[in-house]
Amino acid sequence: MAEQDQPAPPIITGSEIKKLGYSLFLKIPDNALECRCSYVPRELGSMMTRDEFTGYLKQHNVKTGIDLEACDDFAIKAAAGQQLIDVLIASGAPPINGVDEYIQFTIQATPDIENCDDADEMDMYAVQTFINVTTGTEIGRIIPAGDGTPGENIRGVPIPPTPGKPMTVAIGKGISVEEDGTLLIAATTGRICQTANEISVEEEYLVKGDVNFRIGSINFEGVVEVRGDVLDNFNITAAKGLTVTGNIGVSTIVSDGSIIFCGMDGQSKGRIICGGTLRAQFIHDVDIECAGDVIVAVEIHNCTIKTLGRIVVDKGAISGGSCTALRGIEAKKLGSASSLHTYLHAGADYRDVELLDGLLQELSEANKKAGETNLPTELAEIRKTTAALTENITAIRAKADERANAKINAKAVIYENVHLTLGSVTEMIYEKKDGPHSVIENSIDGGLRVLSMTSLDINAVNIEKAFVQEYKMNQRKL
Repeated sequence: MAEQDQPAPPIITGSEIKKLGYSLFLKIPDNALECRCSYVPRELGSMMTRDEFTGYLKQHNVKTGIDLEACDDFAIKAAAGQQLIDVLIASGAPPINGVDEYIQFTIQATPDIENCDDADEMDMYAVQTFINVTTGTEIGRIIPAGDGTPGENIRGVPIPPTPGKPMTVAIGKGISVEEDGTLLIAATTGRICQTANEISVEEEYLVKGDVNFRIGSINFEGVVEVRGDVLDNFNITAAKGLTVTGNIGVSTIVSDGSIIFCGMDGQSKGRIICGGTLRAQFIHDVDIECAGDVIVAVEIHNCTIKTLGRIVVDKGAISGGSCTALRGIEAKKLGSASSLHTYLHAGADYRDVELLDGLLQELSEANKKAGETNLPTELAEIRKTTAALTENITAIRAKADERANAKINAKAVIYENVHLTLGSVTEMIYEKKDGPHSVIENSIDGGLRVLSMTSLDINAVNIEKAFVQEYKMNQRKL
């Protein structure tokens, strides 16, 4: 073959070693982390030997990380006159940089609905992703920045690593740092808030609009404020209190603290459990259990309310449903012009009422069984049961609570079909009574006593004592 017909050798960059029979190229980058070799044979002269190749590596100070198998293979193929391009012969070890200082969280975030794989198990109303903590909860630990691990290039020169950087996130309020500044403990109850600059525990959770599919149902160990409405089927649990600027739909609302909202139409499915005072403009068709007062500006309609405080409606009526209040009931109107049946019970602990109702039911069933059997052993067992039930019933009825006020106030009117229970007396109003009136139990003549209205701050017991004293004085005169 003519010389002009020979293929042009490949263009290879790096250190070139020229011999009569071949050219050897060693490509070593500036960081000397590898050595790649290329070999181009010539027609004239002898091929490269294994010893020559090893010598060339030593000349270029290739000391460590040599792949002996690759080196042998390269030398054999070169000696056979094969062209070789960019064969990796030696590799250094790059340094492992130090890890930046960071917080390793102990607690886990609430699952995000977007990460739910099973669509059938999705709760489309549960979107909340923040983390609740209580006082004393371990939040996490600060993991110090690492020094890293040094590397080594193919010439045996150590390569220092870049050490990790200190954490730029500050430890904010609600978090205490213990154990030499590495352990993070919640100093208060609330939710973990983390920004680019700070981590803290916040006792308040503010929703600037409606509670809807964007926000989801809320379960928070602190105080919740909603500057909008709570839409149907979105529930809120706020341990320390809840304020809703707007209205609440068909939802379950729970708080150990006070609850404030504009209005709620529960459509007979809404429910509120309140550990403090409940305040609202109106409440329709809601079941409520409250430890404090229930204060409503305009109207309570068709609700079931049980409270250890007072029930007060300032401007309107309590109509329909049933209300049981330990410390008294007051409204402008009781019942409705349409004679809607309304049940009001004042001066009783609703928990005792429920327990008493259950015991009376059991006693009725026991007496029924006694009338249906003639077996002496079975009768004896039933008598034991009825005796125990009667004792418990008597104990509950004898209970005295200094907070109790068996008093119902109507500032304007009591309509027909209003059922009033005060003490051991229950009466239904058959004719409209224009107020203002206070109604208490009449311990002298039985039934109920209807009086000119006095404040709920004046206890029915004290009022009745005055009537009893007057009655006794009149009896002496006779």
